[in-house]
Amino acid sequence: MKNTFYALFCAFFTVIATAYAAVNPIVMGQLPSQLTESSGIDVGPSAENWSHNDGYGDNKLYCFSQTGALTRTLTISNAVNYDWEDITHDAGYSHMFIGDFGNNTFDRTNLRIYRIPYPSSVSGNTVTASIINFSYPDQRQFPATWNNFDAESFLHYNGNLYIFSKPDGNALGYSKLYRVPDQPGTYVATLIDSFYTNDRPTSVAINSDGSAIALIAVSKIHLFQNWSGDNFFTGQHTQINFGGVYTQKEATSFRSRTEIAMTDENNGTGNYLYKVDLAPWFIAVPTSSQTGPAESAGTEKAAVFPNPANDLIQIRSVQTKDNDMQFELYDITGNLVRSALLPSTIGLKMDVSALPVGVYYYQLIDNGRSVMSKRLVIAR
Repeated sequence: MKNTFYALFCAFFTVIATAYAAVNPIVMGQLPSQLTESSGIDVGPSAENWSHNDGYGDNKLYCFSQTGALTRTLTISNAVNYDWEDITHDAGYSHMFIGDFGNNTFDRTNLRIYRIPYPSSVSGNTVTASIINFSYPDQRQFPATWNNFDAESFLHYNGNLYIFSKPDGNALGYSKLYRVPDQPGTYVATLIDSFYTNDRPTSVAINSDGSAIALIAVSKIHLFQNWSGDNFFTGQHTQINFGGVYTQKEATSFRSRTEIAMTDENNGTGNYLYKVDLAPWFIAVPTSSQTGPAESAGTEKAAVFPNPANDLIQIRSVQTKDNDMQFELYDITGNLVRSALLPSTIGLKMDVSALPVGVYYYQLIDNGRSVMSKRLVIAR
């Protein structure tokens, strides 16, 4: 049974690791000289572009035209640019959010997001920000030995902010998705899920009708559509590789429903504003049967929760059956780490406190046949 499940497991990773398409970004103009390391971009309601530098204590936002000409500078009077990594806005352009959560050494205890009125509604050259402080629920060490507590990407969706981690070193592979309220205050973020991007995401954006997100890395775009709830990773995934000359792509924002703007850093090459049309990969009609890249097809046979899990998971049958099923939990190498009989009426509790944090896969076996397999994240 392990060989069968492991074959499915490997096939799954082959699918999500395959580049589905390639695209050459189109250069629109060179960035203003003030932006030596553009790390975030936000396209405003009048098609103006806002960006910022990555660190250097520069607490300014720079507005520039579609050809890269500087048109305005706005100073955030009470903000410190410790490591600004991305900017985003809410659906109505009421607020702009600035992500000061770069954490390359995994030791920050002052992660924050600045919230300001959207700059197009601000008169003058300065503005005061409200502050959203947060911490990660699964970080226990400062600095952390597991290199997955850095982030360079976030977006706003339905009253919350969603942060995508930038894994590195021993954690390279899975980007984690966290949720934080969009109101000023101090919060412990909620860990929602993770996804095998096998790279280090540098920016993310959501389009105007909330039907697609584009998560970019230096060499590719991960496009997600038709997700469930607020777990973007359950959506249909398309990987689009960048063609042309290599540059360090660092920022993205939607220009229209299907077209994104991007900037790159000036590290000898780059320092340009680009556009990329994603229309060829947009889904025309959403499908209610989408199961998501991390799940097997088929009907739900059981509920496994919480997910992400901590020390204990519960498994309950969701269909009336005359016989019991077998529950099996595998690590990402395909090794069976837990196995138990799932009673058809009373359910099952399983202790996973001794298992390392990470991504696991489980399957249900009914009469010797695998009838369901899904992903489980363990995070502490």
